[in-house]
Amino acid sequence: MSMAGPKILKVVLFLAPLCPICQNMSYDLRLLEAEFADDPVEFIGVFPNASTQPAQIEAFRQEYGLSMEMMQDTVGWTEALDAHWTPEAFVLDARDSVLYQGRINDRYFAPGRRRNKTRNRDLREAIASSLKGAAVAVPRTDAVGCPIEGMSLAPTKQ
Repeated sequence: MSMAGPKILKVVLFLAPLCPICQNMSYDLRLLEAEFADDPVEFIGVFPNASTQPAQIEAFRQEYGLSMEMMQDTVGWTEALDAHWTPEAFVLDARDSVLYQGRINDRYFAPGRRRNKTRNRDLREAIASSLKGAAVAVPRTDAVGCPIEGMSLAPTKQ
């Protein structure tokens, strides 16, 4: 279902090079990049932690085989989207409205605790629904990962 024209969806992924869950989710991110390669979707890896060095970002891209644009958060994406975890995913429409916020999938249910098999591919479903112009069935899930430096870990109201 390829559509010509500009990218209509942005998938913003908050990542950290030393976060084991980010490392383990890289396979799933490669699958998403491949699945939606012909669709008007732009994947952006944002590294929100001030301690992350540019060389670490490039090493992460190369080691995990990701092709998306990756950048240090120097423009305030973390605060603007109220991200708290790495990895945490956001699907934005052409007006930068949030259509989905949360986990990539449900493999991890707590830090260091994961299922043997993924049951829900939340980010994939959110992208697919959004491309069809449909509402995202579950627009918010709880991300599980490493806390973003300097962000409050108080639960947000849903």
